[in-house]
Amino acid sequence: MDYEEMVTALRRHLEPGVPNPETVLAATVQALGESAWNVAAELRAHLPRQLGEVQPAGPGEPLSVDAFLDRIGQLSGAQDSEQAQEYGRAGVAVVSQALPAVQLRRLLHELPEDYATLLPSDSGLSATADTLLAEVRRRVAFDDTEQARQLTQAVLGVTAQAVSQGEVDRLTGALPPEIGALLDTREFAQHTDTDRFLAEIARRSDVTEPDLVRDHTAAVFNVLGEWAPEETADTLDQLPKPVAALARGR
Repeated sequence: MDYEEMVTALRRHLEPGVPNPETVLAATVQALGESAWNVAAELRAHLPRQLGEVQPAGPGEPLSVDAFLDRIGQLSGAQDSEQAQEYGRAGVAVVSQALPAVQLRRLLHELPEDYATLLPSDSGLSATADTLLAEVRRRVAFDDTEQARQLTQAVLGVTAQAVSQGEVDRLTGALPPEIGALLDTREFAQHTDTDRFLAEIARRSDVTEPDLVRDHTAAVFNVLGEWAPEETADTLDQLPKPVAALARGR
């Protein structure tokens, strides 16, 4: 979505007669950058040049949703809180549509969970562990979410014992806290091979069919890779090449 398309989309969201929709877009990007300072540069890099040049005033603690919308209203010249809410919700909707899904997930991960309520209903994205586990469940056709949790915990636990402490910390920090808490961090950097890696995942997840274990392991890593692409890729790079290739579905 280019800049003119974003402006046009914003006009459709707002009441007729809003004088400067461009200001609302800039205010939205600035407010997002202030609340999600760690990914502010990444956010701007994925937006059209006119918005990529918008600089946040500085790092700040993530605001509540209402305070965040009021901040957009303040920056865009809204006349009251009701108008600020309108401007803010419209701005977030359009900016979220312009971002790649992976970048949107990374942005949401930096913000309180209720920010996901600002996204369009058809975005299908949320910063919650439940959404990540639901995607694992869908891809492996499990009957319930608890099976997906057990599988995800098995894959993360075995992986954590085969890579460095620093890599575990990086991957944990990029995932929802409930998912990061599933990593078993008692031991690190154990030598492993593909058979041992899969056998331990099978033992922990109660999935005994070898082909299913391979497919399920790849599915979990695919979901993690969509959520935290850089951290997942770096984690796979620390695994033995045959294990990493399996995890990448190759």
